[in-house]
Order: sequence, then structure tokens, then C-alpha cells
Amino acid sequence: MVSSILLILIPILLLRFLPYPELDVFLKERQYSTRIFDCNHNLIQILPLENGLRREYTPLEDIPEEIIKAFIQAEDQHFYSHFGIDVGSVLRASFQNISSKTTISGASTITMQLARIISPSPSRNILAKGKEALNALRLELRLSKSQILELYLNNLPFGFNTEGVSTAARSFYGKDLKSLTQEEIYTLAVIPRRPQSYNPLTNPENCAERASQIFNIPKETLVKTTKNAKTYEYPFLMPHYIQFLIDNEEKNQIGIYQKEDIILSASLELQFLAEELLSKELEKYRDNRISNGAILVTDTQTGQILAWVGSGDFSNESTKGQIDGVLAENQPGSSMKPFLYALALEKGYTPSTILPDIPLDFGFSELYIPQNFNNRFNGPIRFRIALASSLNVPAVYLLNQLGMETYLEKLRELHFESLENQTPGLGLALGNAEVSLFELVNAFSTFPKNGYYVPNNFLQYIDIETDVKLKATQVFSYDTSALICDILSDENSRALGFGYSEVFKPGFDAIFKTGTANQYQNITALGATPLYTVGVWMGNFDGETVLGKTGSSIPAAICKEILMYLQGTENVQFAPPNQWEKVEICSLSGKLPTKYCRQRIFEYSPISTGTEKEYCTWHTENGLVYPELYRNWLGLKNRNGEVFQNGENLTILTPRNESVFFFDPRALTKQKIKVEAIGGNSETIFALLFNNDTQQFADIQKITYPFDFYIPLNRGDFTLYLLTDSQKMEAALNNSLQIEQLLADDEKICFQVK
Repeated sequence: MVSSILLILIPILLLRFLPYPELDVFLKERQYSTRIFDCNHNLIQILPLENGLRREYTPLEDIPEEIIKAFIQAEDQHFYSHFGIDVGSVLRASFQNISSKTTISGASTITMQLARIISPSPSRNILAKGKEALNALRLELRLSKSQILELYLNNLPFGFNTEGVSTAARSFYGKDLKSLTQEEIYTLAVIPRRPQSYNPLTNPENCAERASQIFNIPKETLVKTTKNAKTYEYPFLMPHYIQFLIDNEEKNQIGIYQKEDIILSASLELQFLAEELLSKELEKYRDNRISNGAILVTDTQTGQILAWVGSGDFSNESTKGQIDGVLAENQPGSSMKPFLYALALEKGYTPSTILPDIPLDFGFSELYIPQNFNNRFNGPIRFRIALASSLNVPAVYLLNQLGMETYLEKLRELHFESLENQTPGLGLALGNAEVSLFELVNAFSTFPKNGYYVPNNFLQYIDIETDVKLKATQVFSYDTSALICDILSDENSRALGFGYSEVFKPGFDAIFKTGTANQYQNITALGATPLYTVGVWMGNFDGETVLGKTGSSIPAAICKEILMYLQGTENVQFAPPNQWEKVEICSLSGKLPTKYCRQRIFEYSPISTGTEKEYCTWHTENGLVYPELYRNWLGLKNRNGEVFQNGENLTILTPRNESVFFFDPRALTKQKIKVEAIGGNSETIFALLFNNDTQQFADIQKITYPFDFYIPLNRGDFTLYLLTDSQKMEAALNNSLQIEQLLADDEKICFQVK
């Protein structure tokens, strides 16, 4: 008795517990065609697998009972009563095949068919059938009937690059499972037997006849059904975005080619609107050589992607439409300026700080002389107006003062990863380095988000707020962000650079920043409210310059339209800064006004801590007196006003430290370098030009105010010292070997002449 039990039990235990590696691989690594939906459950794409095969997965509880019953009736009527092998069917099939001397019945159960899917074999001989039977027993001992049925229905081949009942319903009838009629279910159930012969698209009569035989339904009824079958066109929407998700599956924590559906935060309705707006503008400006564009729309607070338009036309090869303009790196122009000005606020600047908008040269080994877009210089300009009107010289001045590495570090915090492999100069203040629209939009949204950077979220799910709190990092302070929003939404401060353009007036509080690349290859616009952020790039992927339309009001108009569509008439105001108060200031000097200041405005100022207040010294009883820095600017157009020395340290404005000059041996006249200096609180200074190669003085001058003079140009490595102390000068002349120690505290620059 025991031996009999063991004879039965041991094989069962071996079949149950011996490794079944093919099943393990199948369960863990089997890929499925991911269904991707928008936030309103509209189908975006069903991702094809290798060679265009589609295999969707639907849990058994979501498969209608009528479909389950039909496939069991068609393939394995005793499915629930056998253990993988239907002995009665095998005997009956063997008798039929022997009697007819041909194979007319296979007797394969659903479990055996699943075993063949898991471990495919090219041969159909007796050994292959035996292996299928053995593996069917192994499956029955490891999986429940429901699990077997679920795997079977989702992996059953239907031919024509179609596997699984969900994909079959879509491929042959353009429906999801729950929308199928009973007749359509019957015709689908017979296809796996002979996919070529029973395909309702190519052989509707054969399909109907076989379904009629199995289900005892009039053939005429089923023929009507099969003749309604038509090839389904799988949607191919948001192609750039979906490709981004595929390429960054692990980083974005999205399961591509898995069983589960993906519900995105994106909206197809918004996507179609964005595509239409871009298409209209591209057509409108086609003659201006604007052939392409990109749009990214996000939820400001959560970082969720709402729309992603990578190009004007994905299928247009002539305009390189398959390149993703959201990810492509281009020069953003002045769109980068808000990040620099925000850094300046963090470093102690205020909206009333006066910045120079005058001819200045910057740089070190490379001379950099910025120009404003309209080639005008406005002299002393308030911080607020410099940013809102997007003036170039003040921006470069700020970067020069703050330091390149300090700014780059802040941009790293804002996740401008594209800058890692670039070595930008001071032109970075004007956006001459290449970054992506993706980076720009995410960084820009920090301002209406109270200074927090939130990584993008891609899925539509409930607990988004918790996710944001866990991942958010504060890049700018609350007050800095509030001030930037106040400035970028201030149409009066914007007027100097842009006038009172309607493109920046959506009817509710919004911030805008536009940018044009140096050579007009790209035009960019960013717009944001506390609810939504939009970025638009337009240009050409091959770098061709834009003709005639250099301003970025074109993409700005798209930003405005999208914001108005999303927000309607709802006005969510930007929060004011906490530690700042509005005070009256002189509109020219930015200081507290005196009785001589006629033009006054109210501006945010740090809440007083009892420190000494600064009053305007520019307006006096005798008229207007500018700081010395503006002396040359005053003389450009004979402006009214005088100049006073501000008593600050002696500073060389030009040439810049580490400059390189080139000697022209063909020049007949003596070549010179112009030097301009300010400060020092003295009527005279001494200029000592030291040749570092010969360790001798090349030139010595005594300069009277104003400190504009020339030094001779000869080949070599030089250091120019400026000092006000004549005794120190005498000491340096008498001991040139100790000049570095003697003049260490004085203003100096080094330069080369080649």
C-alpha cells in the first residue's frame, strides 16, 4: 500500500518541486504591450514589442465571463475537470487520427497550449507532444486554474502580430474586450485554431463557418459580424513624450512593457490644442525660416507633465520632426536671466539696487562687450527694470560681480545637467550656453512654487502631494521667489524693453520671460502662474537663422493662449514676500528720497532692522550729480548732470585682468592701450607699468582726475599698478624686486601683448 502511494506521490512531488526555469523566465521576463492612457483615460499608445507584435495584458477578473466561456468551449471543454491532460480527448483523437490515417484532432488542452507558449518547440512530433503533456502537469501542480487561464488568454497567438484576447479584440474589431458582441466573441474564439484560415479580416466566410460549427450559431449571422471586421489603426499620439518615458523607464520609475496600464498626468485635449497652436504659428511664419518648435506644459506645484510637443510634425523628415525639441539643447537667450537675478537677490541685492547699463567691457583672456538688444544704454537702471526689460549689460555686470562658479552651482541645483560638459563665459548671463526646454520649464516653475524645485511627475495618481513633499528641494528662498514673480509680472517695469504688449496680458497674474539666441537660431518663451507653467521653443533643428522675426513674442503668444485655456478667468495671485515692505524711494538712485527727488516710486525693501537709512545723494540743491562710474555715459549724448567721485576703492575698469592684446608690427604709429579707472578719493594717482619678463618698469605716469589715460603697447607680460601714495611709488621704483610685496594692497591688473 505504502509503495503504491509512493509510486504516485514521488512523481507528483518531482513534477511540483523540480526546477521549471522556463516558467520562471516566462513569469518574470515576459513583456507585454503597455497601454498608455491620458489623465481622462483616453488611449495614447499601445506599445508594440519586437517586430511590431502587440500583446496586451488584462487580468482575468477584467475579462468578461462570456469570453472565458467561449474560449473554453472552443479549445478545452473539460478544462476545469482535468489535470493538464484530457485523457478522454486524447483517446478520442487517437482513434480519429488512426481511422482517417491523418491528423484531424490534436487533443491539446488549454494547459498544454500554455506549456507550448512557455516552451515553444518547432517540431510537432510525438516527443514534442509528450513534453507538452509533462509540462502541462507541472503547470497544473504550480498554478491555479484561474492563473493558467489568465496567462493563456493573454498570450494566445492569433497570428498577424497579435497575441492575447485584448489585442485580438482591438486588432480585428477595433474594440476593447467589454465592448465586443457575442457574435464577435465567437468569431475571435476560433482564430487561434488556424490563424491564417480563420482570420475575419482576410477570410470572413471561413471564420464564420467554423464559429457556426462550434457554437451552433447560424452562419449567416456570423458572416455579417466577420464582414464588419476592419484593420485597427493603433494610435500614435505624443510620440516624443512616450519615447522619453521608454528611454528613461528606470529613472522615471515607470514600468514599460509590464502587465499594468500606465495612466499619465498628461491631457490629450491639451496636447491637441498645443499642437494646433504650434502648427498655426509655424505656417504663419514659414517664410521667416521658422520650421519647427516644441512645447512643454506642467502643473506648477506638482511638476506633473500636462502636454509635451516635441516638434511641429513628427513625420516630417525634411524638418527633422523626429528630433525632440523639448530635450534638444539650444541657446535660450534671455530666458536664463531670472535665475541670475534670483541668485543676486540671495546675495544681498534688492529690487531697487542700481545697476550700470553703460558701455562696459568684461572678461579675461577673451574680451566681452555686451550690447542691449536695441543698441542703447540707459545709464543707471534699477534692478527691477533691468530684469523685467531684459537689459543685457546689467545682467553681464551681475554675473561678473557674483562669479561664474557661484552661478553655475546654483544652476546645478536647478538641474541644468546640460551645462556639465560646457565651459560658458560671461555670455552665460545672456543665455549663450545650450540648455533644453525641459530644463528651462522645470527651473522656471520654482519661482511660483515658492523657490522649491520638484522633479517631474508623470503619472496620474492620488498621493501626489506626499510625493512632492518628499522630493522637493528649496533652491531659492520664499522671498526671493516672491520678488522675482513680482518683477516678471510687472508690466510697467517691462515697458522699457517691450512696451505694453498684449502678449503678456492673459487677464490674470502670470510671469513671462522670453529669449532670443545670439544668432537668432532660436526664440524661446516661458510663462507661469501658481497653477501652470509653459515653455515654448521655436526655430530650426539644423541651426539655420530666423529671418525678420527676431523677437520671441511669437512663442510668448502660444504661452499666453495655453495659460488662458488652462486657467480660464481664475486668478491665483502670487504671494508677496514676507520679510519685505513697500517704501518710497527715488526712482533714479534707488535710495530713500530727499526733498530734491521729484520722481518717487514705491518699491520692496527689507523690513528695517534699525540700521542707518541711505538717502539719495544724486539729487542736490545744485542739480543732478551721478556717481563716477557714469561719467563716460553722460558724455555720450551730452546729458545733463555732473559726476562726483564716490570715495570707493581705486578700481580699473578697462582693460580687464588677464586680457590679451596683439601687437601689430605693420602699424607706423605708436600703439597704445586705453586705461579707465574710477574711485580712490584722490585728485591724482600714479600708474606703474611693470614688465614681468625684464623685471623693469616700462612706463610711469602721474594722472589727474578723471583717470583716463594711455599706456604703451609692446610685446611681453605686464602688470599695471595704480596707487595714490607717492611714497609707496618711490619705494617700488627703488626696489623693483620687492614690488609684489610693496604694492600688494593696491589695484592692479595683468595682461599680455603678443
